[in-house]
Amino acid sequence: MASEPSPERAPATPRASLLTPHGAGLFFRAWSVCAKDAAQELRRRIALASVFFFAATALTLVSFAIGPLGVPPQARGAVSSALLWIILFFSAATGLPRAYVREEETGTALALRKVTAAPVVLVGKTLFNFCLFLSIAAVAVPGFAILLEWNVTNPAAMALVILFAGFGLSVVSTFLSALVARASQKNVLFVVISFPLLVPLLLSAIAATIEASRGNLAVTPLRVLLAYDGAASCAAYLLVTAAWED
Repeated sequence: MASEPSPERAPATPRASLLTPHGAGLFFRAWSVCAKDAAQELRRRIALASVFFFAATALTLVSFAIGPLGVPPQARGAVSSALLWIILFFSAATGLPRAYVREEETGTALALRKVTAAPVVLVGKTLFNFCLFLSIAAVAVPGFAILLEWNVTNPAAMALVILFAGFGLSVVSTFLSALVARASQKNVLFVVISFPLLVPLLLSAIAATIEASRGNLAVTPLRVLLAYDGAASCAAYLLVTAAWED
């Protein structure tokens, strides 16, 4: 009696295909990475507290050292806009560059490389850093406006500046964190590399903030910020595998 042919088995899905960053699963896995980072930070609380403590300290020192009466009225908009972005940048720099450094310090980097594709990790950590920056801005901008009596006559334009500049700052900081995560002098290397990359973003953000404080919508600086965000996102997405996994 001839044996019946066994049913053909479906070919096993290659492990690599489960880790590809394409398709709808990218955002689900990226959100999982973002939620993991948020849970870790909320458990520790020390890093988050240091970020907001730095922002509060910088605001207090600036308000006492300069204050609204120490700047001529005609120059108050430009000086206040520059000071605001200095505070936002250095406050963010105390927390955003730790995205990948945290994985190396806790010993979870190897496991994360094994189970998740590098672009997915980048998207998740950028999302967490962007949320962290928006939280910093939500505290720093109103505090700055109150302590220095700084009026923004076009809040909608200011919100666009915060969103566009904050996203670009988050993307670049996250990618550079992957680049310097395994270096011996992480903080020094991050500052040296980030300064030339972030200068165009900060200058455009300051120019757009000045116009927003005057009640205008700075179309050209906002276009520069949007183009910067797109270029930085594409470059980080293409290079993160070589920067973190190799």
